[in-house]
Amino acid sequence: MGLMQRITDWLLTPAMQPRMLDAPGMADDATRLFEYSSLYSVAYLACEQTKARSLGSLPVSVCRKDGAGREKVDHPLCDLLAGRANDLMTGRDLRHWISIRRDTFGNAFVWVEWSRGRPVALWPVTSHVQIDFDRSAPAGRRVRYIVPNGDRYVPSGAYFPGEVVNVRASVTKDGVHGQSIAKLAAHDVGLSVDLEKFYSAMLNNGNHQLGHVEVPEGRMKPEDVESLKRAVEAKRGIDEAGKSPIFGYGAKWVTDQQTMRDASLIEQQAWVLQQVCRACNVPPWMVYDSSGGNGKYANAESSRVDYVTNTIMPDACGLETELNAILEAMGEGGLYVKFDLNGLMRGDKASQGRFYREMVYMGAMTRAEVREKEDLNPIPGLDRPLVPVNYGILEPNGEVTVLASRGEPSDGMQAGTTD
Repeated sequence: MGLMQRITDWLLTPAMQPRMLDAPGMADDATRLFEYSSLYSVAYLACEQTKARSLGSLPVSVCRKDGAGREKVDHPLCDLLAGRANDLMTGRDLRHWISIRRDTFGNAFVWVEWSRGRPVALWPVTSHVQIDFDRSAPAGRRVRYIVPNGDRYVPSGAYFPGEVVNVRASVTKDGVHGQSIAKLAAHDVGLSVDLEKFYSAMLNNGNHQLGHVEVPEGRMKPEDVESLKRAVEAKRGIDEAGKSPIFGYGAKWVTDQQTMRDASLIEQQAWVLQQVCRACNVPPWMVYDSSGGNGKYANAESSRVDYVTNTIMPDACGLETELNAILEAMGEGGLYVKFDLNGLMRGDKASQGRFYREMVYMGAMTRAEVREKEDLNPIPGLDRPLVPVNYGILEPNGEVTVLASRGEPSDGMQAGTTD
């Protein structure tokens, strides 16, 4: 089974009828796509994979508000999101699916499997979901997600928030039903597919150029015309590129004026890719398009910060908010889901070193936390913060032990003194 077929089966079940995408004002079949077949566009697929893989790579935790800060807690939901979401998918796989499904269909629904008041699995809902709202119902029970046709993983039924999680696309009409990004950008996505087909058709011509066969004046016998057709057909394909065709009957090959260079195919592909990137909110350089350069950024770190801030952070915040409904259903409203975005914004080693040094010297991080972020084994004695008093150690009772240059307490310096 090919990759695209697996993606198709992944996004759709046989029971679903795929909806046709029709770009506004466009009537020809070239720009009409099924929602799932938008993934056949390399430009759209590249953008969606970039966002999905970034979202799936984020460390996730469940936290409790602790005064001005937060405290990480062990929680079954964190185990599902960071470990195995269900019997068939990891938490990372599920986040990949949510990201692509949301942009392609407008909504990504996740069914929460409960056991004794605790979530034990998160399953993607690939069948149709109806959203019902009953204003007369009590608060928290007004919205119901109805799954009329379940599948082998998700049973049919009506579910409340916390039992089904609804992750919406950024564009909605009513705040509940998301709009498919693939559908809204169907024109540009369709052009991407059309250009790839056009490029393939041109390469299928043995000369890699458009052309025609000229024959002498006068009518040719049907069998002679068929012979010429066979000669042209035998010339097609990549394997025949560079080989000269042999025509009889005085016929000759004439190259048309529009070659691949004349068609500006590369420029058209770059323009369509940039249009799809704009629709998906992905910087072109993230999908390996260097045609526009990366000149507006001072360095690679700045470009990554821009990508995380404008693309990944909104998606992560939206997913955090929806997942918090599971915690509320458990009666744990004081907890919340948190994705760590710092890993995506790491600079080069020199920049990282300066950042860690400043954070440690100002007491915002401990040296043990730095080693943890760098996946280094812990070293005893590094779990207490330093303060900028000739680099002292802040004791649990609030006093400061000033260190000499070799890391030992200074002679004549009492704890708690700074002069």
